[in-house]
Amino acid sequence: MEYTPLFNIFCRDVDRMMRFYRTICGWRDIPEISSPIYRVLERDGVQIGFNGWKAYDLLGLSARQKLEGDDVPVSSMLSFVVTDPALVDKAAALVKSMGCRVIQGPFPTYYGHWQLVFEDPERNIARITCPKLPAGAVIPTVDLS
Repeated sequence: MEYTPLFNIFCRDVDRMMRFYRTICGWRDIPEISSPIYRVLERDGVQIGFNGWKAYDLLGLSARQKLEGDDVPVSSMLSFVVTDPALVDKAAALVKSMGCRVIQGPFPTYYGHWQLVFEDPERNIARITCPKLPAGAVIPTVDLS
């Protein structure tokens, strides 16, 4: 059985979220499957869907809906892998220019990636990571015991 990955994010403003991730990642908008409460981006067979608040009710999840202003623990993280460390740096500048918060980075990870961790417009956590370090970056030593 073949599955096509489709990741969904619940959000208050589906258009704003779609524009944010389209700007950061450069993925293609698929307007033909959009609705008033749904937008989707796609690249290489992977899709990210943005579901409006009404989707909680439609999916039987209304009891789990995050309320306005709720500060909930991080329970998931959307990650994007890029091939050039300069793309991580570019994404950091874009995130800041769009009024969103960079949590950490760009920085070298203990596993040799160049990485950015940030909040999107609705405070979801995401990261952009590259499996190569830029010239001069050093892999940090981290005690994982």
